[in-house]
Amino acid sequence: MSAERMSRLIVAAAAALVLAFAANAQVPRGMGPLSDGQINLQQNGGNISARRYEAGIEALQAGNFRVAEGIFRDILRDKPSHADVNFLMGVTEMALEKWGEAQKYLEVAVRKSPKKPDPKSRLGVTLIKLGDREGAMKQRADLEKMASACKDKCRDAKWIAEGIAMIDGAARQPVAPAAAPAPSL
Repeated sequence: MSAERMSRLIVAAAAALVLAFAANAQVPRGMGPLSDGQINLQQNGGNISARRYEAGIEALQAGNFRVAEGIFRDILRDKPSHADVNFLMGVTEMALEKWGEAQKYLEVAVRKSPKKPDPKSRLGVTLIKLGDREGAMKQRADLEKMASACKDKCRDAKWIAEGIAMIDGAARQPVAPAAAPAPSL
């Protein structure tokens, strides 16, 4: 699978999450529909504007990654530890292939929401892209522990399995070699 195809799969996974938000469906992984006013997600991020949050999600869904990046960056300026916004910013940075930036945001999301499988799987893929297979395999091991505890019976079972598969798929892809230095004259 090419790096471009893998990027498309990551974006498609994020789009599925976004579509569930847009349809006001109950979304697994602890993220549900939003009200018109303010939201206060259970993580420690505090209140953020639901309209601004939804605008970021809509931009992400539409593939307007630069717009989504700007919106999520603005939200994070006021709420830097908001777990779900860090997750969405990490997914946005993955779509833009800004792997180092994605890692930073996804690490916050994993730290703030350690029981959610999605940030772990996205962080695992990002670490592989950065050449840190050991770090990626730690995320995979955490997902395996979640799967073992869940025994395919918890509400996140599907997402845990998909997260493991996502990391495994990325691990099979060759990491792009560093650019060769320009020849000196």
